[in-house]
This record gives sequence, structure tokens and C-alpha cells, in this order.
Amino acid sequence: MKSYGGKEEKLDFIRAFEQGWIQYKSGFTQFVPLGIGASAPAIFFYISIPYGIIITLLLQGFFFLLLAENIVANGTLGKGKVHYTKHLLWKYFKNGFVVTLFLLPLLAIGFLLLIIPSIILFSLFMFSFFIVVTKDKFAIDACMESLRQGFGYRLHLFLLSLVFYSGILILYMISGFCPICFIALSAIVIPYYFCVIFEFYEQLEKK
Repeated sequence: MKSYGGKEEKLDFIRAFEQGWIQYKSGFTQFVPLGIGASAPAIFFYISIPYGIIITLLLQGFFFLLLAENIVANGTLGKGKVHYTKHLLWKYFKNGFVVTLFLLPLLAIGFLLLIIPSIILFSLFMFSFFIVVTKDKFAIDACMESLRQGFGYRLHLFLLSLVFYSGILILYMISGFCPICFIALSAIVIPYYFCVIFEFYEQLEKK
């Protein structure tokens, strides 16, 4: 087994997807409503692109952080049930906005450049939401740590991101360009992807 930058160049894909599925099933009822909140901003792009961008900036990162918090609380870190305080909600709204403001233009430009650059960018910063939650870091610091943490595992994380993007594309095709159908399907699938990402994040934390 090779090593690169002091890390083993191997992540356990099978274990991540299996453990992610176990956690997803156990927290399904708390994850899916947050998945709806994270998916709903997409509907505003059908109204107008500016509305879509504004609502995405305001809400998507916020709901992703709430989803990450609930996955951590439900997972092996054992933080217990999430108690929503004004301080917690404000912290996640602020950090969610900054992360989305940082990533959205990069991902959009990458998507326009034949999608692959967007997948690569997503693979670099996919742990940002969990780092905000578990280490109480500011959004940009969390993005930079995500960038450093994946060093030596780029191919593995790219493949995971490719699965994520392919899944979203398939959902969009299945929904038949129906916004409500797309949001409903995304609300079910995105939390599972987040559970899998959390399992990869934990694997890296233990290396």
C-alpha cells in the first residue's frame, strides 16, 4: 500500500457506503426534512436565475450545516440530540452563507467548463460542512482544512464526488424536469450522500 504525504492512499469505500446507509436509515426522519430545506432553493432557478442564486446563498449552506450537525449527532461522535439555540442557528446561517458564497461561483464556473472541474472542486471542499460542525471553525478556515485533509486521497474523493454528481443528474432526468419531483427525490438522496461523506471524513480523521 503506497503512502503519500504521510498518509495511506486508501479509503474504505465499501465500509463508507455501508455505514452511511446504516446511519441514514437510523436518522431518516430527521435527515429528510433538512434534505428538503437544502434542495428547495433549486426551485427558484425555475423562476429566475437571480432569485435562485439569492435563495441558494441564504438557505442552502444553512441547511447543509444543519444536516451535517444532525448526522454528527446521530453518528459515532455521540453528541446526542441537537438542541437548536439562537446562537447555533445564527452561527450556521453565517457560516453556511460564507461557504456557499465561496463555493457557488467556483462550482458554477467548473460546471460550465464541461462539468469535470466542478466535480474536482467539490471533491476538494466536501468536508467543509463537517469541519464547521465538529471543530467549530469559521467557514473559510473549514474550506482550507478540507483542502488540506484530502491531500493524498484526491482520486478517491474525486470518485465519490463523481458518484454524487451522477446521482443528482440521474435524479434530474428521472424527475422529468418537474421541480417538485426533483426536490422530493433530492431530499431523500442528498442526506444519504452526506452520511457517506461523513464516514469518509471520519476515516480521514483517524489516519
